[in-house]
Amino acid sequence: MGRALLIAAALCAATACARRADPPAGLGMAGHASLTCAACHGTGLQVTAANARVRDETCTSAGCHGDGGPVDVQLAQVRFRHRQHGATGPIKAPCAGCHVHPGDSQDKTLASRGEACTLCHADQLTGRRSSDCRACHKDPVQVPVSSQGVPIPHSSLPVAETGCLRCHYDVSPPRTTVSTSRCGKCHEAGQARQGVGEDLHPAHGGVACTGCHEGVTHRVVSMSSAVTLDCRDCHGSAHGVQLASLGNPSATCNGCHATTHQAQQRLVLGQVAGMPPEPSMKFVAGMMCRSCHTTNGRAAGGTGSATLPGAATGLRGQASACAGCHRPEYTKVLSWWIEGTRERGVAVAAYMRTADAALGSSAPDSAHRLLASAREALAVVARAGGQHNLDLSDAIFRESVTRVRSAYRLAGRSAPPPPALGSEPHVGFCSYCHYSTHEPWDFNRMPAEFHRQVMDTARVLAAETPAR
Repeated sequence: MGRALLIAAALCAATACARRADPPAGLGMAGHASLTCAACHGTGLQVTAANARVRDETCTSAGCHGDGGPVDVQLAQVRFRHRQHGATGPIKAPCAGCHVHPGDSQDKTLASRGEACTLCHADQLTGRRSSDCRACHKDPVQVPVSSQGVPIPHSSLPVAETGCLRCHYDVSPPRTTVSTSRCGKCHEAGQARQGVGEDLHPAHGGVACTGCHEGVTHRVVSMSSAVTLDCRDCHGSAHGVQLASLGNPSATCNGCHATTHQAQQRLVLGQVAGMPPEPSMKFVAGMMCRSCHTTNGRAAGGTGSATLPGAATGLRGQASACAGCHRPEYTKVLSWWIEGTRERGVAVAAYMRTADAALGSSAPDSAHRLLASAREALAVVARAGGQHNLDLSDAIFRESVTRVRSAYRLAGRSAPPPPALGSEPHVGFCSYCHYSTHEPWDFNRMPAEFHRQVMDTARVLAAETPAR
């Protein structure tokens, strides 16, 4: 319970504090401030560790919490059954296990300690299943933005599809061991050595769980590399400083480069303004930045293809990484994706420039807002490279054309014919790989067996992927 609590009990005993005969009925948390120390911890001039305990019978006596307290309680985001909570578990949770003095203060106002929850619910707090996380984090707000400042509205994420561990893939369990040094807070040196290795819970009834166990809650140790970028992945040094010598290079670099690679994060996480959230299929499947960005020196193409100065072991996206999971024939797909998104981006941008010139300042504000939203989404694809989320990039191209045509209608004008955007990239169809608009589909260039295998695999994946 802490040395301060024992001192408080001793002071009360020395001044002959009497137990209050009739504590007010329905005593709430703040109501404990009107009680004497001895009212809960008992009386007696000989103060021992036992005097500092608060047994359940004290809390549930007549005039106090005779009914066992409220049936249900809301603690932070969790609503749970409070009455007889933990009574049927392997270790009975006493009232004092959770309700203790805040810190080492002598303030008699009691508080519910969330740290105690982690000791009994350690398995759930490691986040092994998304359902475990959602038991407490029903509408998570703990990490509102990514490493590069991309808003992450957890309530709109497809949690059932991606799972909490897709981003929070390393969550530390709370420590449940007890250091013998903590025993010395209440016991003499000789007493502290007794009972080591035994279950000491029965002998410590009425003692706060955090009186022995450290009150440390679980925490996220590591995040997905798509959510928390590590500058050392691509940069060995910056501004003449070796990043390996910095304690937290990402935090240091973000002081000036807070939005670098933000476009890539937006596209991978599917968080593009004005578009429904649609994380990349590769991200949903469990791939991280390092799954495609390897250390062979140069990227396969697209944004930032050149090796950056000072990058000792820079990671670069390249076609050879595809062969790590797929057949060697897949190394051609990346170039088709890069070229296809470039071609469509150029065509849609030209269509938008024509609209800007045709509508001019005479168009209503509503038309200009549509054009601005389309322009912003297109800029994300152009900066990030559409290969980071082919499905969302294609949806942005088509939605941008739709908004441009709507802007014409709001201005009372007829829209010119839309640009040709080719086939949409549907899983299980040829267009998902052959995304380049000018690449000939020559099936004779690949073995027939290869295409049959690809199509069969794609159909299985499409059947297992939940509809968005």
